[in-house]
Amino acid sequence: MTPERRRQHPLLWVLTGVAIVAAGAGGVTLLGQKPPPSPVTVARTTAADDPPAATDPANRIRVAIADPAPVRLPADGVPRGWQLKEFAGQATVEVVRADGRVAMRLRSERSSFAVHHDVVVDLKTFPNLACTWKVTILPAAGDVRDSARDDEAAQLYVVFPRWPSPRTSSDVIGYVWDSRAPEGTQLTHPRASNVRIIVVESGRGALDQWQRYERNVAEDYMALFGKPAPRVGKVALMIDSDDTRSEAEAFMGDVFFSQTPAGRADIPSIVLR
Repeated sequence: MTPERRRQHPLLWVLTGVAIVAAGAGGVTLLGQKPPPSPVTVARTTAADDPPAATDPANRIRVAIADPAPVRLPADGVPRGWQLKEFAGQATVEVVRADGRVAMRLRSERSSFAVHHDVVVDLKTFPNLACTWKVTILPAAGDVRDSARDDEAAQLYVVFPRWPSPRTSSDVIGYVWDSRAPEGTQLTHPRASNVRIIVVESGRGALDQWQRYERNVAEDYMALFGKPAPRVGKVALMIDSDDTRSEAEAFMGDVFFSQTPAGRADIPSIVLR
């Protein structure tokens, strides 16, 4: 999406629930609009009023790509529990079998879109984030540091919503695989001061290989925003290739929040036997 059309980070539109759509086998269908709560009638200002997510047998909060997994794979469309927001062009989303696990395949052809999932996480208890993804196509010349080429194949955003004005007052941390920006790059998004980006992978060296990442989100939030982290209210997976007029493809695994780092233990999505 061109800079003049995308004056804010597009993910901020997800927070208001405007024009959220889901892609199914029959195409894209409108799920309906969900306006932000009124400051007059709704007292809550953060996700703190919502109950925290349940934990799995390993005492982790799991945001599953597909639970249960579709009987037949690949399965076109957005899996249950996730919602799609298209920002430019058309989205390609499907649940697939990839290297012995269930993954969400995101394919971008001169397009920009995100899938997002509500989840309430208290980072005081579950500060550690773990995720897996595999990138097969990087957007040509994408560079998160340049608003004219701001395309990335794999992006995971942790959203800290605040009502009644989530688009302007919510904080967002994005973990991205960038085509050019060096690993470890941290920056404030040029079009949204409340969106901070950390580059966790760079370049083509790890293409076509599953990569695992672990972050202490509470520590990242403190380092990036200079204050203790509020509760998480949402996670989003995003891909785009519209600025560079190219293409991108990524396979995304489950997202976990845990009390302690996972270390070298494997963090698979649902393994197919």
